[in-house]
Order: sequence, then structure tokens, then C-alpha cells
Amino acid sequence: MATLLITLPRTGLQAGTAVDYVLSPDGVRMGTASSAALALLPGTNGGGTSALGRINEVVLLVGAAQLSWHPVQLPKGVGSARMRAVLEGLLEDQLLDESAVLHFALAPGAATSATAWVAVCDKAWLRDGVQALEAAGMTVARIVPELVPLTSADKGALYAIENAGQPLLLHAHGSGVHAWPMLPSTVTLLNAPQDHPIHAEPAVAALAEQLFGRSVTLQSRAERALAACQTDWDLAQLDLASTQRSRSLKRLGSVWQSLLHAPRWRALRWSLLALLAVNIVGLNVRAAVERAELTAQRKAIDAVLTTTFPATQVVVDAPVQMERAVRDLQQTTGALGPRDFETLLAAWSRAAPDAPAPTAIDYANGELQLHGLNLPAAMLAQATGALRTQGMGLKATGSDIVVKGP
Repeated sequence: MATLLITLPRTGLQAGTAVDYVLSPDGVRMGTASSAALALLPGTNGGGTSALGRINEVVLLVGAAQLSWHPVQLPKGVGSARMRAVLEGLLEDQLLDESAVLHFALAPGAATSATAWVAVCDKAWLRDGVQALEAAGMTVARIVPELVPLTSADKGALYAIENAGQPLLLHAHGSGVHAWPMLPSTVTLLNAPQDHPIHAEPAVAALAEQLFGRSVTLQSRAERALAACQTDWDLAQLDLASTQRSRSLKRLGSVWQSLLHAPRWRALRWSLLALLAVNIVGLNVRAAVERAELTAQRKAIDAVLTTTFPATQVVVDAPVQMERAVRDLQQTTGALGPRDFETLLAAWSRAAPDAPAPTAIDYANGELQLHGLNLPAAMLAQATGALRTQGMGLKATGSDIVVKGP
């Protein structure tokens, strides 16, 4: 999945502004790293098709110098609808600008009643950049920060970069991300331990080695941007979340219209219609076969009834009529049925041979009621299982037991 990673310029995104970008084949490996005007970026009409083919994801990168970081203690029970108002109240004394002109984004997985990081940047600057990319025909999938605060257990990391022609030192640590001018006084102030890694862009690597008095690890701006793309951060939250959803819906709508009407999709549309027609015909054939099988089964059941009981003239419900005919035959011949008094009493005797004699016996509607029996739980369980194997049921209420026929 080709990923286009665009760095949002600190001066804002205009049609003629040179934009740094990284084109990665999968969002992990380095591909092409260059800069171009907005209208000439890969994937736009002016930029043409990229060397990696279709771009599946556009990621917008916000530079570390354009973000400020603030830890907050989120109160319990705060929903997404009230989150911005809550953040404005929590950060009111920490912000230099009015909160109305700022954009807020919470750390991934931030939970209420816990401390979470909040990234803050200029709202109009970020929104205008997203809208400029949208006007160029690109939908931003994610907005990621260049650097994020580290956990308290991680060592701090220093990044020597060139920013607007001036050397700048970025410090990512457990208390946030800070930007400092790359001066001897800054190095003295930071007093970074020797085990803190220092990454430097090639243009300022020599200056960084001179100031810190040790070697540095070369890291290009493109490599740092690609590393930022691997985090779970997404700054498209709160105010920007609804904008992103509307852009996605609009993009889906245009794709749907293209599928319905564009000539290049005509073969696909005919193929889908043919597939749908084949499935409808197949379902109808399958339904006809199942109806025929069901009719044949019903005729077979009816034939059993009329063959066994020739006196049956009209078949309405074969199973019910057969049960009634068997019951009438049993009464005529004097045979005992499964719900008769004698049958139920004999079944109880076999199921609980050690049970004492009941004080009274009642019988009605295929149910045998035995009174005055206080049986232990083990004997009741054994009797219930034995009756169940005969297709009968047992219900115990206090000292009364009811045996039900099948």
C-alpha cells in the first residue's frame, strides 16, 4: 500500500509552496524523498501517477516546532461531545493564545481519570492545510506529529535539524517535546547524559558534534518523517474529526457515482449484473427443488396414515390424526396408553423402587400426583433420570411429586 507522507509547511500550504514529501511503498520502507509544489505532488493531476502506482494513503506530518505538549488529568465521565470544552478549561492557564484559535488532540488510548498528553497547534493553519490538500484531490487519512513525548522509562532523545535555514535542537523526553536554538548555552542548559542518543540531519551534523563533543547518528528529514508515520497518533480529532468524516463520505460518494456511470467500469457493472442474475436464478431453482421435496415428504406421511388407518377419509394434519387414531384404537382394544394411570404408576415404581408408599394418589389428564413423599435429593435425581429415558417427566413440590406422561 503506497503511502504519501507530506510535511505541512510552517508558513501554510499554498498552491506554489514547496512541500517536502516522502513516497513509501508500504508506509515503512523509504521510497522517494523530495519536495515539490502542491499541484505537482505525486498522485495529483499535475504530478501524474507515482512510480509506485496508486497511492492508497496520504498522511500529513506536523513539525515538532509547530506543536506544544501539555499533560492533563482527564475527569471521569467526559464524552467526546464535551471533550474540547473540558480541555479548554484544563489548559486555560497554560496556553499563550486564546483557546478558540487552537486545535487540541489527545494521545491514543487516553482514558478518563488518568493523565494524558494533549498536542496543541494553530487550528486555522492546520485546517487550511487539510483543505488545500483536499482541493488538490487528496484525502488525508491521518495527521501525525513529527515527534511525541517519551515515557518516563525511556531515555530522552535529541534531534539536530535545520529549520528555515537555522539550526534547531529538538528534545523529546518524558516531559514533552521542546524546540531550542542550537547554541552552546542550550547544550549547557540541557546537560544531556552521554547515553542520550543524538540524531542529526547531514546539514547540521558537524555543528552538533562540535557542540556536544561526541559523534551523532545521521538521520535525514525523510527518515524522521517516516518514523513518525509508525506511531498510533492521529491529530484529526474533535473539530477536525467531523471534517475528515465528511471528506471520506464525499470521496465514497464520488467513487460510487464513478462505478455507476463511468465508461471504464462498464464491464464491471455488466459482470455484477450477470452474477446477480445467476444467483437469483439459482436461488429460485433451489427453492423449487426444496418445495418439491417437502411436498413429497408430506405425501409420504399422509400415505402412512391412510394405509395404517383406511377409515380416514380426509387428511388435514397427518401426525395429529394418527395420534388420535392410535388413542382410539387403544381404548377400543383395552390396551394401556403411555399416559394412562397404570402406565404412569408402573413407570414410577421402576424409577424409584425404594421410595415409600405415598399417603394419597391423584390422577387427571395424563398426570399422576403422589402425596406425602419426602424423598432425598439423590433419589429424586435418580428417579428423574430414569423417567426421562422413558419419555416421561417428574416435578417435585415439597412432599408432592407429579409424574407426567409423554
